[in-house]
Amino acid sequence: MQRARYKINTLALALMLACAPVWAATESGTPDSLTMDGITLYGTIDIGVAYQSHGSSFSDAAATNVNNFLIKASNNPNTSLASNGMSISTIGIKGREPLGAGWWGVFQLDTGFLPASGTLIDGPRSLAVNNGVPLAQQKSWGDSTRAGQTLNGRAFLGVESPGYGTLTFGRQSTLLNDEVCKYDPLSCSLAFSYVGFFGATAGTGDTEDRLLDGTLKYTLSEGMFHGGAMYQFGNARELSSSRGTAYQVDLGLAQGPWSVDAVLAHKNDAISVSTPLTAAQVEALTTPGSSTYGLPVDQTVPGTVSDNTSYTFLGEYDAGRAKFFGAYEHIRYVNPSTPLPIGSQTIGGYFIVTNNDAFPRQKILKIAWVGMRYALTPSLDLFGAYYRAMQSSYAKVSCSDSSSAQCSGHYNALSLVLDQHFGKHFDVYGGVQWSRVYDGMGSGYLQTGSFDPSIGVRIIF
Repeated sequence: MQRARYKINTLALALMLACAPVWAATESGTPDSLTMDGITLYGTIDIGVAYQSHGSSFSDAAATNVNNFLIKASNNPNTSLASNGMSISTIGIKGREPLGAGWWGVFQLDTGFLPASGTLIDGPRSLAVNNGVPLAQQKSWGDSTRAGQTLNGRAFLGVESPGYGTLTFGRQSTLLNDEVCKYDPLSCSLAFSYVGFFGATAGTGDTEDRLLDGTLKYTLSEGMFHGGAMYQFGNARELSSSRGTAYQVDLGLAQGPWSVDAVLAHKNDAISVSTPLTAAQVEALTTPGSSTYGLPVDQTVPGTVSDNTSYTFLGEYDAGRAKFFGAYEHIRYVNPSTPLPIGSQTIGGYFIVTNNDAFPRQKILKIAWVGMRYALTPSLDLFGAYYRAMQSSYAKVSCSDSSSAQCSGHYNALSLVLDQHFGKHFDVYGGVQWSRVYDGMGSGYLQTGSFDPSIGVRIIF
């Protein structure tokens, strides 16, 4: 079943790509436009080569094909083709049609893919294929808000007005994700940005929630002020339940060279998939009488369930050729007020071996970063950023070593990148990031540090 769905989704992507020359050939307007009758075809293709001093092997499902940052399974030196180093490769369409009286109808549909493997991004599958595999032998993996859906990116429609703002409904990027990527000097690059590769920052504590299904989103800009609000109506996979609701509020100010935003976000029944199933958990799936008996091995992943609340402050100063960025986020995790049963489904239809009691005490995760973007020439940009994530101890008895993932700890990452643009649509980039993990945040890791350079090319249309 999973394999059939995967083939269908890959075919859908191929058909969308095949349509691209038709759109370009039939455009009668400006040569640089792919818009016809108010509908625009757009996309990005990003592919390169990556090296990790401590990495893991190539995956055809993980968001960059390799683990650009240090994770538990990172171990041996690895050099590989890689996708999506600076931007997620995407193909999509969007439209804006006049409705009269200053109102416009808008829509957007897109999907993210891996040009190095020709497959759709499917974070949960990257974990599921490692179920029961010893840690040192696992391929690259990482959870994602993109889970092999035919439209694993955005899929929404709505209305907008210059005076009244924009109201949209569907699967959408959250306000928090929008602002984190706006104020990250590396714009949530998967190869070089900690907050891009690890989605907890932009996902209210869990990467699956960077994009949310079934949301109503409103944004407005008026003079120096801008802001928005959004609400998720619940987990669409729990048809008779109100589980999984979420809300976010953003308020921002832009004046002269300064821009600042503050975001409050909350998510009920957030699901974090941080590792594959262990060998014992896989055996339980086929053991009669087990609470997980009968769940398919290739479609099941372990999931920590929690109610998460975050507040985030972000700022930018534009000095002309140089732009400076800084941000701070505080995330609180507690056990869910409405636990999810074993066998619940998360995005992409994957089944979850749930853990509803992961937090003996509330867990606090703090993430901060500073960085800059400097135009060395009109076509050459230099990026630099430092990221630090800090976890409190949430064990029954406080601890500050690597004996347990519930102990306090931190994760440091430093990145330097050069990006050379050749016109509007083509650029070449290269950079390096260093990452190191300490104490509880490094519990169970095979290695504690890694040096990871990457180079790549990107086409944007």
